[in-house]
Amino acid sequence: MDDRKMNILNAIIEAYIDMPTPVGSRTLSKEYNLGVSSATIRNEMADLEDLGFLNKPHQSAGRIPSDKAYRFYVDEIFKNFSTFHDMEASLKIKDKILYNSSNLEDFYKNTVNLLASISNCTAYLIAPEKADKKIKRLTLVKIDEKTALLVLIGDRGVMERYFLDIENIPNDDFYYIERVLNEKVSGIDFDKIESLKISLSDNMVRHAAFISNIIKIASNFNKKVSSIEIYYDGLTNILNFDEYKDLEKAKDFMNLVEDRDSLFQILKEDNFTSDVEVIIGSENSANLMKENTIIRAPFATSYGIYGSIGLIGPVRIDYMRLVKVVKVFSDAVKSGLEEM
Repeated sequence: MDDRKMNILNAIIEAYIDMPTPVGSRTLSKEYNLGVSSATIRNEMADLEDLGFLNKPHQSAGRIPSDKAYRFYVDEIFKNFSTFHDMEASLKIKDKILYNSSNLEDFYKNTVNLLASISNCTAYLIAPEKADKKIKRLTLVKIDEKTALLVLIGDRGVMERYFLDIENIPNDDFYYIERVLNEKVSGIDFDKIESLKISLSDNMVRHAAFISNIIKIASNFNKKVSSIEIYYDGLTNILNFDEYKDLEKAKDFMNLVEDRDSLFQILKEDNFTSDVEVIIGSENSANLMKENTIIRAPFATSYGIYGSIGLIGPVRIDYMRLVKVVKVFSDAVKSGLEEM
């Protein structure tokens, strides 16, 4: 494609992203400094239509971009992908996500909530099966006379915090329980935790319920780290797009996203190894997603925690801005998980 066609195509895409109405040659001539006449623009638009980059809606003099046009546009963006690494922005996002994140679930929920708010799209995060097989360490911290903090750390770095109610446990007993539990639980395979038996001396039997509760939590920690979770937020953001003014269409989209199994079938093809990936319209395998775009990026830590974060929106979205947003968030998630 020569430079003139490329400039005209980019102008049409940007005009259509800004306002979802067919773009005509007069609009381009007036609002974009293309350096050619309206007649020349019309001829080039006709050629771009023949090449499959533009579609002509029924009874309209203007053109709209095809999925092929958006793919060309996005591929051009990625030629300068190095400019999308913004560590300063990532650190700011990381700090916002970490605020009030006491465990991984909080962290993931805060992430999609913030991403949906900034992007104005539907945000999602996949946290697949973790690599942790054992508990590396159990720690109990006495906050005050009625509250304790339980910290469980997996052998590959998954960490969860739990606040426990305590009553009438003397300090000596409390720290003895912490030491004994840590000795018993550390290094044990997850599938053996639930059946773990701990012998208690006569003066420690009174704390049996408290100890059993910790064992139960440790067992649930096993179930949590061995499952695949999908978090999402900003579902109603699609109503801000003209493409979803049809409420039946919007309802179908919402039902799809809220159906965890269906959403997982669509998103499961993510191999968590590439950098930012953009899947445009007809490139999606699911019929209900063929009018939408997915922008996603993986994240991984040195502790074996990995997953994928992304956005779902109509094909007509601001790719230049949102590709950068997803990249910034994937970097923020990685550094935030390392810090946790």
